[in-house]
Amino acid sequence: MGSIREREEMERRAWARGMWEIMKESVSQKLLTWHLPSPPFLLPGQLSGLTVIVTGATSGIGLHTARNIEVANCMAHEWRAQASDGMIGEMEAIPIDLLSLSSVLSFALEWEKRAKPLHVLVNNAGAFYMKEPQRFTEGGIKQHMQVNHIAPALLILLLLPSLLKAPSSRIVNVNSVAHHCAVVDPSHWTSRIEDDKFNDIRAYGESKLAQLMFLKTLARKLSEKKITSIQCIAVSPGIVNTKLVKQVPISDWKLFWMFSPAEGARSVVFCATSARTVDKAKGFAYYSYACKPTKESPQAMDVDLCLHVWQKTLEILHLDVDYLNQVINC
Repeated sequence: MGSIREREEMERRAWARGMWEIMKESVSQKLLTWHLPSPPFLLPGQLSGLTVIVTGATSGIGLHTARNIEVANCMAHEWRAQASDGMIGEMEAIPIDLLSLSSVLSFALEWEKRAKPLHVLVNNAGAFYMKEPQRFTEGGIKQHMQVNHIAPALLILLLLPSLLKAPSSRIVNVNSVAHHCAVVDPSHWTSRIEDDKFNDIRAYGESKLAQLMFLKTLARKLSEKKITSIQCIAVSPGIVNTKLVKQVPISDWKLFWMFSPAEGARSVVFCATSARTVDKAKGFAYYSYACKPTKESPQAMDVDLCLHVWQKTLEILHLDVDYLNQVINC
């Protein structure tokens, strides 16, 4: 990452760029999506025969609700009861706690028992610890980084065999415009920085940037191995009025510019189901809240740095550097 001064200058530029991107998104998202349906439009039978996993599916992007299996099961029953158009098929809830890598492994083992192909994986659960001190998991990883990147990355890698079983599958990572606010430095993922230099938005942004860079590297590696059946898509759903945002002290008038959870789901559902997304992806694509391709941050376009993120992630997960080849060749 160069000298401390160079890093600080990179952080200042990223912060300015990120704040500008967030401001643009906050002001323009309602105007640019007025013509899109809410909730997302799905044709009857569009998901017929497909198996879909969505993490944190009980209330938007809330990690803590997703950890409550009773709530999740109740929601599944409620959705089935409310569905009168036959669009909701079989549904079940499996517990997963992204703060625990062993819980992610348990989830994958439970899923493996079903011996089904997986057509769509939506990594939707996330966490933003607003105005709180630095937090670390029991394994010594920064909590923002584990919940938003490390745990979803492990889930992707463990579910790759199921994704490869499907003739066509896709991974959709719910990202954030906040990734523009940060620079990524894998050497800091397990180390404490000075409290007066800690910034919660930067910590959240770096975790989303790492998530994005890991997914891009996975897509590139799959493409190099001539595997075209898996599409890797990241999507920024906009500024959404969810439990994460409720932590932020904002006035009521600003809520007007935010998406409802249903509006925020539009781009995610589009990326998970639309044939047009796959046509344009060619392995990887980054989509905006308006269901259109958009540009990621300059750091996310650095192939070498993306590879460094990939390698550090495998190291933290105690996975062999040749793990992907091992899965593909099984």
